[in-house]
Amino acid sequence: MDILTIVGIVGGLIALLIGAVLKGASILFLIQPAAFVIVVPTTLFASLITVPLSKFSLIIQGLKMAFSGGGNELLETKNQLVELANLVRKEGVLALETKAEEIRDPFLKRAIDLMVLGVEEHVLVESLEAEIAKKEEDFEIAVEYWKNSAESAPTFGLVGAVFGLMKALKSLDNAQELAHGISAAFVATVYGITFSYLIFGPIAKKIKIKSKEEIARMYMIVDACRMMVRGENPRLIEERLNSFVEVK
Repeated sequence: MDILTIVGIVGGLIALLIGAVLKGASILFLIQPAAFVIVVPTTLFASLITVPLSKFSLIIQGLKMAFSGGGNELLETKNQLVELANLVRKEGVLALETKAEEIRDPFLKRAIDLMVLGVEEHVLVESLEAEIAKKEEDFEIAVEYWKNSAESAPTFGLVGAVFGLMKALKSLDNAQELAHGISAAFVATVYGITFSYLIFGPIAKKIKIKSKEEIARMYMIVDACRMMVRGENPRLIEERLNSFVEVK
């Protein structure tokens, strides 16, 4: 679990509520289901228009990515690849066939399967890079969904405020009720801005950052497998892979 994502959102909400209370606002007054429905579900549904039906699952995958991980996946993969390189050096590429059963990473498993099949280096690289290109496109769809949600939320917040003002203006003969209605109307605007800059926007950026790390990890696997096919020394492979880890 990525603790920084959770700390960022929860901490931001707590700080926002404390600030609101210090400004004299009531927390109970800020809880308005009607404003929430106008802003959040409407924003999320509107952003669905940008996503093909076949790619819907990428939205959830991206969200999981933002909240999961947090460890040093690059380093873990590097160590695993060095171990495989040593195995290939000692026993040959075919020794990877039994090792593949223990590997849970589908991309690395795919790479090992190709190596065991004895494909040529250029075929191996082209096949893996084609998968990477598809993965990059999938990541982009997830990023764009949450980015579009961040851009749309403030606008729907204004829509909610307009609806609230329309209702408030019906109470022109009652100054107190009019004032209460106007203040309630702007809660939707607060929702829109908060979800945009505290939740949707940061989630989109977190997915983008983690997708770059994942793509770098996949390219690291390609480089390692290519060098193993060439019969390179494991120490040389490790030095090459260190450049990917240091970049992080």
